[in-house]
Amino acid sequence: MDLYREELMDIYRNPSNKGKIDDPTVAVDKKNPMCGDEIHLQLKFRDNVVEDAKFDGSACAVSIIASSMLTEMIIGKNLSELKSITKDDLLASMGLNLTTSRVKCATLVLDALQGALEIYDGKEN
Repeated sequence: MDLYREELMDIYRNPSNKGKIDDPTVAVDKKNPMCGDEIHLQLKFRDNVVEDAKFDGSACAVSIIASSMLTEMIIGKNLSELKSITKDDLLASMGLNLTTSRVKCATLVLDALQGALEIYDGKEN
């Protein structure tokens, strides 16, 4: 377990996909009013597949780790695959036993993804 915790801290210190996309297809901001975490998620689609995903914002370690892991998870996925990602999928990939309030931190980026998919669906249809 300690090795895994170290791996998570490394993700926190050097998160994948943190930054901005110059011309995102869709961008969403989500905020957790309980703790103040803010995540800005940007997605670039090509042929209904996520070509790039980036996040930014001011958030706790749990939110940053979840954002890094989710963006890694979604690159290369199509719309139906994206829509099928659940809270349980994300939490399982993190492998942490989180309190209820910390689950909200972890799933903030998933809320952003779901919001982005709604916007993208609206643009495409």
